[in-house]
Amino acid sequence: MLSPFLFTLTLDCMDTLNQILDWIYFGIVTPVFRGIGWLLSLIFIHPLAALHIPVWLHVAILGLLTAAFSHFVRHLLKVDEKVARFNELFAEKRRRQMDLQMIPDKYSREALYRVTDDELNEDFNSYLAHHYARYVTVYLLPVFLTLAWLNTVFTASVLIARNGIPYVLSVPENRFGVQGLSVTAIFLLAYIIGLIVGFYLKKKIKH
Repeated sequence: MLSPFLFTLTLDCMDTLNQILDWIYFGIVTPVFRGIGWLLSLIFIHPLAALHIPVWLHVAILGLLTAAFSHFVRHLLKVDEKVARFNELFAEKRRRQMDLQMIPDKYSREALYRVTDDELNEDFNSYLAHHYARYVTVYLLPVFLTLAWLNTVFTASVLIARNGIPYVLSVPENRFGVQGLSVTAIFLLAYIIGLIVGFYLKKKIKH
């Protein structure tokens, strides 16, 4: 068990750590994100609002712009080139591994096969880790951050004031009880369409 002195010291350290974390969050992180949100609103919200564009179209445009940004980041990180390079190297190592079957000695063949198999597994696991990191950077982060910002801009009160309902777009009465489409639904639909169109155009340009 901890002595009273060590227990008190631990509590003091935890209190100091909490104060530091609170200062970082409220003194740095929150003002930075508020400043970024203000800048984004100045660039993407106020000009379109001045044109009296419907909220659903406004959100859809931002979804398309986010999809374009994801394509840009994907190109910047050279995702396609890295995937093609890995497939090429992996196929070559796999081919060399299959050539081990030509070794006449059984024990030598099995030992070398295990070594190359471990190497292939390590390469593939490393590729998956990097590929997931790129996936988060290219798709998840832009979507989550943009949606977090949009939901602070088009709040329920703002939507009620502009549309009369707490939704971006109303839908006809239905047996599912769905009254309207939210900011998230419109944004994700436009984002997915933007990604599909982008990949289609990229494929057409290559050919």
